[in-house]
Amino acid sequence: MAEHSNWLEYDWQLEGEDAKFGVELSYYRKAPDEARGMLVYFCSQPREDRPLTPADIRRIDALAAKCAKRVRTMPAGFVQAGALRQYYFYVASKDEYDAIEQLAAKEKKLLCRVGGKREEDWATYFQLLYPNETKYQTVKNREQVEKLRKIGDNTEASRRINLHVCFRAEQQRLLFEEAARQAGYAIGPAEFLSEYDMPNGVVIYRISTLKREDIDGLTVRTVRLAQKLEGRLLYWDCNIVPKSVSKRY
Repeated sequence: MAEHSNWLEYDWQLEGEDAKFGVELSYYRKAPDEARGMLVYFCSQPREDRPLTPADIRRIDALAAKCAKRVRTMPAGFVQAGALRQYYFYVASKDEYDAIEQLAAKEKKLLCRVGGKREEDWATYFQLLYPNETKYQTVKNREQVEKLRKIGDNTEASRRINLHVCFRAEQQRLLFEEAARQAGYAIGPAEFLSEYDMPNGVVIYRISTLKREDIDGLTVRTVRLAQKLEGRLLYWDCNIVPKSVSKRY
């Protein structure tokens, strides 16, 4: 893998299909960089009609590291969908674009293509690669589920998920409760969160497993429902279901 300063990988969708994303978070505070206003994308895939293997991915990451060294900058990120893994770089000149293109032309085991365009506003970084609130929630889901798994939770078992949502105004919370009820959630108690800038909270419930597609789908729906009323999902929690227990909650 190319060297990174503050790298994050997460799962999301691209045009309705499952995809994996990587992004260099350290660019966020200093982007867009006027000195590097050209976007270069370095796309790699097997020459045969087959999925990417772990060996392919290691080779692609090594190629990305060579590109980074040649143009003296970390990649902005990558997107992997199907048999394609595409890295993105912001470079300073046509010479640096040409240097990446030359590396792609030398690759024999993988089919590599290079393209580019002027992108002074770094739209690809902000709109495609950098995770918004909805995307980043899936990262937090992975972390929380892994913690539960390590202490013996049966993550495939259904149980009640408690989703803690907050709003600036009480009226927004009340409107959200009605919208959540219509969307199939059970409504729990209100919470006053004096330590937050959105102190009007509420707990809503749904039954779900902790499998990736289930918990991600649930939290994404919750985040989007809250955003309609300028709210946000603070966190979720649930009871532990030991692996030795088969009862469904």
